[in-house]
Amino acid sequence: MPRTRSICAAALLAACSSEPVDTATDTTTTSTTTSTTDTTGTSTATAGDDTTTAADDTTSTTSTSTSPTTTGDAPTTGTTTAADDTTTTTGTTTEAMPSGPNVDVSDPQLYEFSFKPDEADPAAALALGAQLAELDTTVPLQGRLVVYLHGAGQPTTCGSQAHGVVLARMGFHVIHPCYVSDYGVGNCGDDIGGCRLEAFEGVDHHDFIDIPPPDSIETRVVKMLGHLQTLHPGGDWQYFIEDGKPRWSEIVISGISHGASSSGVIGMNRAVERVVMLSGPLDSNQAWLEGDPLTPIDRFWGFTHTGDDQHPGHLQSFADMMLPGEPVVVDGAAPPYMDSHRLVTSAPTGDGHGSTQAGGSSPKDADLYVFEPVWRVMYGAD
Repeated sequence: MPRTRSICAAALLAACSSEPVDTATDTTTTSTTTSTTDTTGTSTATAGDDTTTAADDTTSTTSTSTSPTTTGDAPTTGTTTAADDTTTTTGTTTEAMPSGPNVDVSDPQLYEFSFKPDEADPAAALALGAQLAELDTTVPLQGRLVVYLHGAGQPTTCGSQAHGVVLARMGFHVIHPCYVSDYGVGNCGDDIGGCRLEAFEGVDHHDFIDIPPPDSIETRVVKMLGHLQTLHPGGDWQYFIEDGKPRWSEIVISGISHGASSSGVIGMNRAVERVVMLSGPLDSNQAWLEGDPLTPIDRFWGFTHTGDDQHPGHLQSFADMMLPGEPVVVDGAAPPYMDSHRLVTSAPTGDGHGSTQAGGSSPKDADLYVFEPVWRVMYGAD
């Protein structure tokens, strides 16, 4: 029977001070178990009472909104699977054509990991919360990695465990890097994109912040994948590294709030597989929104809730970026939502801003998230 394995790091270090911001909280709790040794030789344990925070950006907007349009697991067998186009042999292995991660699926289960940035890279000094990762080998694999970025602030646990598990159940490798996001975008003036790009690259793009390469998102992604390869070689995490850099062509960059805007900036500056922006972007009237993206604009998706105070700014940013389609309400509609990449919901929730990612404020129908069909379209899981 499939089971969940969680490989955790040492106790959390004290979090650095952060700027106060409005937050949307995704809280997940797991039971604590006794450490055991798995077949890969790593120690297993389940993290207890993790709280993941996705915070709002504080950029204000005076933009007007556009009226949205309303439109009406089987276990995997064998020992190894490689995603993308596959050719099945008469043995127990599927080989990717032409390439893809070769994942050991002989012991199907949900793998979960948690470790600090400085465990993966001793040079890491900033944003030292717990980084998460997930992979589910009980489902057919996508052969793609989702890099999921948390919101503004300095969370003790980065990303969203709940959202990561949903994505893993869709067949993705998933990682949630900690990164510097507590500088306050209002301090970046008319070049918020410069601040976000520096947080991504660790290269000087803005005078207000100083983020060295070991604390940048791009370096964190590489170091996380290398560390995960050591913890779980059967996941073939190293496939997503190419020439010492992330293999962006096989990576979905995604995030919520501040992380949504940063994902947009990354898609502008790297040719990624696709960009998924939840409750964002919000950098209204910023030049980067109207830039010439290295990722084709038809690979960007945005999702916003009408109950979010930032909703008008999201719609304006969708328009500034020229995302395909007009705003389309997903409530009661069926995929692919008129092929629009500007998706809108008014589903009942106590927190419109946080509801667009899986977690406590995202609406459910019985045990299923209402927005799962929306996420499947956005992440390309169908």
